[in-house]
Amino acid sequence: MILKKEHIPNIGRIEDNSFLTKEEKEFVTSFILKEQEYRYALRKMSAKLENLDDYCEMHFDHNPIHHIESRIKTASSLVEKIHRRGLNLSLDVLGNGIYDVAGIRVVCNYINDIYKIEQLLLTENDIEVLLRKDYILNPKDTGYRSLHDIYLLSINIDGEEKKIPIEIQFRTIAMDMWASLEHELRYKSSNNLDEKDIFKLKTYSDMLYDIDLNMQRLYIKTVTGDSDND
Repeated sequence: MILKKEHIPNIGRIEDNSFLTKEEKEFVTSFILKEQEYRYALRKMSAKLENLDDYCEMHFDHNPIHHIESRIKTASSLVEKIHRRGLNLSLDVLGNGIYDVAGIRVVCNYINDIYKIEQLLLTENDIEVLLRKDYILNPKDTGYRSLHDIYLLSINIDGEEKKIPIEIQFRTIAMDMWASLEHELRYKSSNNLDEKDIFKLKTYSDMLYDIDLNMQRLYIKTVTGDSDND
């Protein structure tokens, strides 16, 4: 598994960002001071996921998680998102409208693995689900598939109990590949996708989903010997 670690912002460098307004600088300063809570929660949740993967290996002889990626939203991207949504530039919007400050992407081997890890997470006594969107069973019109969960994770900071929202995106390897390439094509290409290209992307997503299901059936067959999955 891969855990990505980013540099911690330095408060002193904010003054160098002359392009920020006074209000934006105040927000960024406040966010950087609060950011340690999100980093602590992110490390705690990442450790839980690794432990669950170890649990599955021990009890089921199978590692459901292929790899993990994590990130904290940058202050500048938060400012942009808050402006774009027309929200007040305040820390109050974090966890009350904006829940993806701390994010984890969990890439699993099979579709069943996604729901297994989600089920195991819910047995943890310091986690509760705030929002859930299943784009695997109900994909977006673009063909995007993923399971998006927002959890409230209890942490203790300086003797104070806090609940920090963390967004987790669960995908299979195939779903992650499609989403990464679709993002590259849609947002980083100088040429706009026409309707024919968009239809092709949706078709490729459906094809990969069928492959996911067939690979899962093949895995179940090899492990259980159940030929009914043919």
